[in-house]
Amino acid sequence: MITFEDIKNNADIRTYIQCADESLAALGFTEHSFAHVTRVAETAKYILETLGYSEHEVELARIAGFMHDIGNVVNRVDHSQSGAVMAFRILDKLGMPAEILRRW
Repeated sequence: MITFEDIKNNADIRTYIQCADESLAALGFTEHSFAHVTRVAETAKYILETLGYSEHEVELARIAGFMHDIGNVVNRVDHSQSGAVMAFRILDKLGMPAEILRRW
């Protein structure tokens, strides 16, 4: 299974996050750096653990939280749609099972 650590250390994902943060900073938006996406991932983990979700679901939430803003590298407008397509392609390439990607 692909883990949060795999995603956090993936060079492509890190490049997208860094470039998106730089683009947003140039447009005058607040920071969307590694600190932001890590905070989102850890907050998702805390919430799901508190609610009693499985380790697997917690791990998926952390992954989603870390990747949630990668679409900003394409455009701020509709970045969630761009990011979803990007995340699907990355996770598929990394070998995430189709049954999980289908729910993504």
